[in-house]
Amino acid sequence: ALLAGAALVVAATAAPALAQGHHAGRGAGGFAAGEAFARADANNDGRVTLEEGRAWLAARFAEVDANRDGGVTFEEMRAYARSRMGDRQPPAEAEARMQQRGQAMFRAFDANGDTRVTLEELRPFAEAMFRARDLNADGALTRDEVMRRGDRHERRGPGMGPGMGPG
Repeated sequence: ALLAGAALVVAATAAPALAQGHHAGRGAGGFAAGEAFARADANNDGRVTLEEGRAWLAARFAEVDANRDGGVTFEEMRAYARSRMGDRQPPAEAEARMQQRGQAMFRAFDANGDTRVTLEELRPFAEAMFRARDLNADGALTRDEVMRRGDRHERRGPGMGPGMGPG
């Protein structure tokens, strides 16, 4: 969640991590259940504050920024994703879909269109995602808020149909 980091690392890891998909470590549910949430929760209080989220994002960004120039290229993102996958190789069709999604996500983050995503470009998206997940607006995320189980059905307001809730 923290969030665009997840997004970049998501995009980066669209293959393995952000496509860290349906087990611990994959997607928001994996983030909440897995090691990433624990790493972001610097004081181990079961909550990730915006400041902790920013620190987590910066650390994940540094992992992806292989040449340490302050900008992540699509190739750096792909190389990071491949390193996270290890020996696991998705089928060619799935890999092609992940490439397309990763490129689209990358373009969305690259606000100035210079083919590099900086932490400054990522931060507004990450903070918006943080606020969206902070359902009780207390300035911190819990595992439950990150997981958002059944949010489309449990958090609907009056007049909101299925799938129209937040998220």
